[in-house]
Amino acid sequence: MATSAALHHLELALAEAQATVRGYDTKAQIVGIGYTFTLNIVANAGQSFPRAAEGGLLALLLFWGVVMAPLFLFGAVLYPSRRLAPRVAAGGPEPRRLLYVETTRFADVEALKAACHGADWESEMAFEVLKVSRLREIKRGRFIRALAATMLAFAVLCALEVAALVG
Repeated sequence: MATSAALHHLELALAEAQATVRGYDTKAQIVGIGYTFTLNIVANAGQSFPRAAEGGLLALLLFWGVVMAPLFLFGAVLYPSRRLAPRVAAGGPEPRRLLYVETTRFADVEALKAACHGADWESEMAFEVLKVSRLREIKRGRFIRALAATMLAFAVLCALEVAALVG
């Protein structure tokens, strides 16, 4: 049986991991919207977005592969849900997964209540902390890639503006 101090600290770790995961969702939404507004400003200010009719296939690929890519990457931050997080090896008896209830595992309320009786809550908490923490790392990596793609897109847009100014 777990000590109340151990459970308390696992609860704190889980709450922190869950808050961070939600934070990446919020950050991706905010930055994605900000990026969209910024693209609108750049497009209206310079009218420099390459169009397929004007520049051919290369211009189209440049626009969708570089300029629009950050929007897709910020969307990818939102996509990985807890169900898609990497698997966690139990290292012992398989936890019953009672902190994040998957409805397919329990036929009814009585089945869930029965699973709760005699559960090793320290194992349940540890499993959930690892699961959510792995999801957090996926979201963090995707968020950083989206920010890097945004920086690249702005660099390309700047280069196009400079080229138009010089040329």
